Amino acid sequence: MIKLNKILTYLKYFGLFFIFIIVIAVITSLINLTGIKSVTISKLSVILTAISFFVIAVLASHQTKERGITLGLKLGLSFVILLTLINLIVFRSPFNIDRLIYYIILIASSILGGSFGKNIKFKKSKR
Repeated sequence: MIKLNKILTYLKYFGLFFIFIIVIAVITSLINLTGIKSVTISKLSVILTAISFFVIAVLASHQTKERGITLGLKLGLSFVILLTLINLIVFRSPFNIDRLIYYIILIASSILGGSFGKNIKFKKSKR
């Protein structure tokens, strides 16, 4: 029962991850229509994706008993593995050094988010 609960929790974060990715794709597509250089848009996409990894790790680590670094690493690695599989299977894009650096940035962002989420105190509203 505990394993099933943990799996459902991870699936919730995968769903949140996909929502973030779709929103980022829509935002960058809309910005692309404005005529901004594609280099700027790709950098913005990396920044927004790293922020989404950070936010998901903050939310996940705040709601668990696990260490923040460990949870951030688990989430970051699982998201990166999923992104790698999607890129290799769907888009047939080759794996290169730029993509490796991108994935390292995303994992580092997730680890930082996990550590930050474990140490932050959210205010609870009184009703």
